[in-house]
Amino acid sequence: MIEVRTPDPFRAWPVAECDAFGGLALSACVSPAEVGTVMATLADLHVPDCEELDADTIVRRLLEQDALIAPGGLELHDPSTGVTIVPGCCAGLEDWRAWSDALSGDDVWLGHDPAPSIAVNGDRMRVRQDGALGEGSDFVDVPVALFPALLEIVHHDLVGFLGRVGEWADGVTPSLSAALVRKVDEALSISEPLKTTSVRDYGLRPTPP
Repeated sequence: MIEVRTPDPFRAWPVAECDAFGGLALSACVSPAEVGTVMATLADLHVPDCEELDADTIVRRLLEQDALIAPGGLELHDPSTGVTIVPGCCAGLEDWRAWSDALSGDDVWLGHDPAPSIAVNGDRMRVRQDGALGEGSDFVDVPVALFPALLEIVHHDLVGFLGRVGEWADGVTPSLSAALVRKVDEALSISEPLKTTSVRDYGLRPTPP
């Protein structure tokens, strides 16, 4: 998901009506206006006075950035408990691949306030909404064996979203469409194949709860 924060007013292209600082899930299902919202969010973060500029100028300035920051991250929902873990403050969707590092026991930064955390214990990966609270925090348990498949779903959704970016750019700023797709792809590390090491490589074994 990306945390949307579009400038108001914004006239360069149509945007969807979203709550300020609300989350928008990225996939092939997003509408053109929702893609516009994502791009307006990036413009608000990286292009000064973007509300006064035209579409081509904004996109050119996005292309000039060394890197693009996309506020947000991965959201994890457990339908059996109703618990949803959301990214912490200052987390970025550009770091989504770092979740795979948790399988090797590495610390994964998911933002602060309320500082989500990931810990692997035996055959479970426990993701807490507030790592500082310990047992007092909401959490979601993910079977370690299923985790690579969950990341593959994220990867698939982002690839689908990238296709929507291309379609959107073809209509809004066609001369810069290919360059913009490459920039978003690079910023969010989308097209590169997902490398998820087998769980067995880390010596994890099922253990009693």
